[in-house]
Amino acid sequence: MYLQFVLNSCALTLVTLCASSAYADYPDRPIKMIVAWPSGGGTDNVARIVAKFLGDRLNQQVIVENKSGASGLVGTEYVSRAAPDGYTIQYTVADSHSINPHVFSNVKYDALKDFIPVSIVGAMPSVLAVNPKVSANNLSQFIAYAKAHPGELTFSSWGVGSGGHIRTAAFNDYAKINMLHVPYQGSAPAFAAVVSGQVDATIVPLSLALANAQAGRVKIMGVDTPQRVPSSSDIPTFTEQGIPLTLTFWQALMVPAKTPDEIVTLLNKEMLALLSNTEAKIALTKAGVSVSNFGASSLPELKSYMSKEYVRWGGIIKSANITAQP
Repeated sequence: MYLQFVLNSCALTLVTLCASSAYADYPDRPIKMIVAWPSGGGTDNVARIVAKFLGDRLNQQVIVENKSGASGLVGTEYVSRAAPDGYTIQYTVADSHSINPHVFSNVKYDALKDFIPVSIVGAMPSVLAVNPKVSANNLSQFIAYAKAHPGELTFSSWGVGSGGHIRTAAFNDYAKINMLHVPYQGSAPAFAAVVSGQVDATIVPLSLALANAQAGRVKIMGVDTPQRVPSSSDIPTFTEQGIPLTLTFWQALMVPAKTPDEIVTLLNKEMLALLSNTEAKIALTKAGVSVSNFGASSLPELKSYMSKEYVRWGGIIKSANITAQP
């Protein structure tokens, strides 16, 4: 009996040592970073910056692979079913984990149980941009104009159930106005429709709207961040103008559930170092990302933050009565 106990103990020790050794070698081959949206889009562009700097820190190639479709459902489901070995990771935004589960009825993953958040990168501030023909120069005037012309104004987005759709629908609901939704295939054509005057308004990333606003092609009514964006401090927030909505979407790195703690801890550590790197922060800022961990940098804090965001957006979507099919 004692001999069997010793043999079992030795076997267990050997397995533990082998596992530890395997984790110590991580990563010993390229890592796939899944982006659930098309190549060339805003999320994809930022993901490639993160992949480059993360690869440098890990001394291993991090390859971005686009698996787009169904408003982010296809790529996110793929990651949820991937082997939890650290070699398939996801760069994503709030759409996939905080929004889609509340909007679509055919989500085949559990946003909270099937993933482990590794790091928040920050957020991409968005603005309400309107065509110059709209007789409003600030948010209060815009809301007053919309109420005076019920059902006449239109807004564009990059698809039914997309982040732009959700944000603007939530804004409409809070401001008690009614604008007609006109969906497009992508944020660029959705914004171009506002510039050309085909559509009256849209909520898009600040980085997309700023140059056009400076050129007089659109007017910016406000930014959806809690505080003014330092690089565009002349743009007031929604909250300052009487609409206390924070519609900013987080951007983060995820791994499949059951990924070994050692790997998750390593990736978290390297991401925090990456986000403290001046060169990386400059690159991300130029891409339109406001780098911030929103007070959630440790792994327990990240899990709590994602749970709260899931509940917060669920409440917003339910209040605005938004449902869709991809």
